[in-house]
Amino acid sequence: MSGPAAMIETRDLVKRFVKTLDLAGRIANRLGADVREEVVHAVDGVSIHVKHGEVLGLVGESGCGKSTLGRMIAGILPPTEGTILHEGRDVAGLEGPAAREIALKVQMIFQDPFASLNPRMRVEDIVGEAPRAHGVVDAAGQADYVDGVLLRVGLDPAFKRRYPHQFSGGQRQRIGIARALAVKPEFLVCDEAIAALDVSIQAQVLNLFMDLREDLDLTYLFISHDLSVVEHISDRVVIMYLGRVVEMSATETLFEAPNHPYTRALLAEVPRLDIRRRDYEPVRGEIPSPLNPPPGCHFHPRCPLAGPRCRAEVPRLAEIEPDRWSACHLNDGGVG
Repeated sequence: MSGPAAMIETRDLVKRFVKTLDLAGRIANRLGADVREEVVHAVDGVSIHVKHGEVLGLVGESGCGKSTLGRMIAGILPPTEGTILHEGRDVAGLEGPAAREIALKVQMIFQDPFASLNPRMRVEDIVGEAPRAHGVVDAAGQADYVDGVLLRVGLDPAFKRRYPHQFSGGQRQRIGIARALAVKPEFLVCDEAIAALDVSIQAQVLNLFMDLREDLDLTYLFISHDLSVVEHISDRVVIMYLGRVVEMSATETLFEAPNHPYTRALLAEVPRLDIRRRDYEPVRGEIPSPLNPPPGCHFHPRCPLAGPRCRAEVPRLAEIEPDRWSACHLNDGGVG
């Protein structure tokens, strides 16, 4: 699936969060109560790849596991199972300088620009701490280096001695972007990076991302629930549902002719100027709990085309056209 040009690749990546029984739970079990550990199936066998220089959009409803996947790729969370490859090298097998090199090359930009910044640190320290600690710049050159990074993201270096609370939301997000850029990464994981911003500011930050991509030859995993934003910025799109990839395709192809029933349902919700006087219809039903995902195809309780096979057999993510992948039994013999 990846090919030789993949910068980042995941193979059968799994993340489960386990809440072990506390003392009360263990006592209740000994007394005959049926109390069990709670297991959240956040990511369930995800295999994707991101090519050099592209923007891969990652879309799905809240709770589908897209942020967890991004955090694993960024090295913030360890996977429960599966493999993450950086330019063909297994990240888990790297130690010492090689592991640190990968950690610097892959950086993350978070959704909440206030919660992700230390309120007790000045901007000059937020941006300059990591490059100095990792030898990107020495103490003598740190001030000028921070000024240059701030200018690149559209901030006035004269304000670098201020604290995060003294900036607007859009400015704080630019500080977060500057912090990520300061260690000279090649790959950015953007986790709902514009969702907390006003609509008027979102366009400015999106344009900044595109300019940085061009100027610095960056590669992005752009996580969002906003399909219109993903359509604008992405080269390819991955659709996730309850921890699994259900469709992956070039952006234009996916938006013009979606294959998976879940993708079609998502796109039907997007407002369009050429369709007027249409009632808003969300995807029917509610997304199941990752504590107890349904068997077979996870989408079958909400799918109007589901059949007996969907309720019993997990659909395989298969290549239905060149560089286009979908996980639906309708593509390989039907749902009956």
